[in-house]
Amino acid sequence: MKNIFCAVLLFIIASSSFSQKLKPYFDANEYARLLCMTERQADTTKYTLQTPYPTGYERVFRSEITGLDNRWDLWLSGDSVAIINVRGTTVQEVSWLEDFYAPMVPASGHLKFGKELFNYKLASDTTAAVHTGFLIGLSAIAPTVVQKINEYYNKGVKDFILIGHSQGAAITYLLRSYLYYLPYGTIPNDITFKTYCSAPPKPGNLFYAYDFEYITRGGWSTRISNVLDWVPQMPITVQTKYDFSQNDPFTPVDSTLAANLGFIPRVIIGLIQKSIIGSLSDSRDELIKYLGKELYKVVKKNLPGFVEPRYVKSMDYMVCGSPVVLVPGESYKQKFQRAPGIGGIFTDHMPPAYYYLLTEEYLK
Repeated sequence: MKNIFCAVLLFIIASSSFSQKLKPYFDANEYARLLCMTERQADTTKYTLQTPYPTGYERVFRSEITGLDNRWDLWLSGDSVAIINVRGTTVQEVSWLEDFYAPMVPASGHLKFGKELFNYKLASDTTAAVHTGFLIGLSAIAPTVVQKINEYYNKGVKDFILIGHSQGAAITYLLRSYLYYLPYGTIPNDITFKTYCSAPPKPGNLFYAYDFEYITRGGWSTRISNVLDWVPQMPITVQTKYDFSQNDPFTPVDSTLAANLGFIPRVIIGLIQKSIIGSLSDSRDELIKYLGKELYKVVKKNLPGFVEPRYVKSMDYMVCGSPVVLVPGESYKQKFQRAPGIGGIFTDHMPPAYYYLLTEEYLK
């Protein structure tokens, strides 16, 4: 009887593993095809494609443009793996507005658009916080993403890859978290999700990053960055003492200094600490003012009915996800020489640069 039970258990495990088409950890060939899909988010009447067509995949859905020029594509492979491809920043001013509207809001809560609420939960940690502009992007695409996941699940699709480049990568972080924390029954619970965030800006604070890395542990999320690309360093980040956990070192250090140092050293160290902490807090407040309250005046003109959320008093952004680092050599620098003007600053950021480095480092 025991042997029969073990045999049945092994059969169930084997059946489950064979039915799951996606494997964890970075796959260079897989990512190459995703980059090819990503480049096809561009307007090809104004842009010449530089990557090959992703053979074996078909684009089966393209969403309407919503939010602040947000859009996503659904691709399907011959063996029924679905790819949710989130568009990055476009040439439209409102798309840039989404990038720079960068104060943080709690990682759980709601956004209000007139009479409509977008309820979200992106982390279990109450100290987690995320980028407001990217959250608006998530709110724009989330309803159709959930709808299509359920539609294609009913057609037999149980494996989904989430991919975004640049702004699309930041939204992809939040989308993965959103899908994980959806109320039970909103989407089926036996779906496998794998996430690629390509050239990603930072999506939230350290505690959001911790949560994201925990829910995608075991190789189910990858962050890919070209070391010459400046976008993964964005948004501008300031850390103050208030960004630390509650068991921060500052109060005990102060008491230790008070107990063990003489009067003059205590005064000098106290003045230095007060000056540094004050300067950092002032910088944080200025960023929240101009990237938050002032930019909101422009955002609400493009999103009628959007109610300004309550911002978290922090600008301590953190990178997120397991890293894959692309390091350019001389051949890359010869091929991707920066043109003068604003276009040149994106030379190292665009999908063709990433595709070239991927090919040089992984696929040759």
